[in-house]
Amino acid sequence: MQNQFTRTHSNMAKGLAILLLLAYHLFENEELITSMEVNYTPFSLEGFLCFSGFGNICVSMFVFLTAFGIARGLEGQWSPEGLCWKSAYGQAARRFLRLMLNFTILYASVSLLWWYKFDYQSLYGAGKQGVLPLLTDALGLSMFFGTPTLNDTWWYMEIAYLLIFLVPLLAGLAEKVGWPILPLAFLLPSAVTLHPDLARYFFVAVFGVCAARGRWPDRLLGLKLHPVLKWLAAAAGFVLCVLIRQNYMVHEYYIHLIDAPVSLFLVMAAAGVAGRVPVLGKALAFVGKHSMNIYLVHTFFYKILWRPYIYRFRYAGITFLLLLAVCLVYSVALETVKKAARLERLLRRL
Repeated sequence: MQNQFTRTHSNMAKGLAILLLLAYHLFENEELITSMEVNYTPFSLEGFLCFSGFGNICVSMFVFLTAFGIARGLEGQWSPEGLCWKSAYGQAARRFLRLMLNFTILYASVSLLWWYKFDYQSLYGAGKQGVLPLLTDALGLSMFFGTPTLNDTWWYMEIAYLLIFLVPLLAGLAEKVGWPILPLAFLLPSAVTLHPDLARYFFVAVFGVCAARGRWPDRLLGLKLHPVLKWLAAAAGFVLCVLIRQNYMVHEYYIHLIDAPVSLFLVMAAAGVAGRVPVLGKALAFVGKHSMNIYLVHTFFYKILWRPYIYRFRYAGITFLLLLAVCLVYSVALETVKKAARLERLLRRL
């Protein structure tokens, strides 16, 4: 079982993904770096921006891991006739409710702590007219209805919800079609009008389903290579991924394709290489365990509530660690409150 890709491995990969996300949002462009007087020594501006821009691979990594995890979780739902759709979508409904409830709890925590920082009437509408948009946002559904949102980063909730119900369908199709589902996934967004975000990450999701079906991560974990060679391959591969993905032509026209294999590589670099180092692996897994909370709350700290304080030390490394620390403290505190209120037990039952 040593070579089986487990939840711990997934958390390590999520940990890497959220670290890349923080770097991307903190140092997204030259204008932001200049206005906040960020010191990016010893890197050149071009190299620093190339790396920080690479950080938006994080969404593709989350999509890949979500599709992979759901598809892997469906393994007990198959019968000789195929996927047991009733059971699969019962599982999807519970996953959906669990995610929605977690999101609503976080929304409530932010609103209770910083209600005085937000102009809810201007955002959602005055009086009774604002109640429905507020509830829609609190459930993570604002992107579905085009209603206002407290945090633009929450656009990802739409993708997260869609994947829950889309992946079982993709898994059933992959079982019948096999590997040709990949070229079909490549062609579908060109033949059918899809939501822009779904079209952007559709191939990555199908790639994740195929990875689960073919047990690619398990096989990669089982490769017999000397640890030094693994580290050299991971380091060289990471640099190569950055250079290829951030190439203008690739990023402009082929990003939805290249993100799939790059996501798989980064997942395996985190789980199969960095994760083999006990302290580093545990640190990545810990961050990954809190990755969803960090994703949903980090924008408040670096952009809305505490922007001057997060950037006050100027040095990029300190700024990055400060934001990570603040987000982790918030997430740990939130999970502690949920456990004390027995909400965690309710969520596990769903």
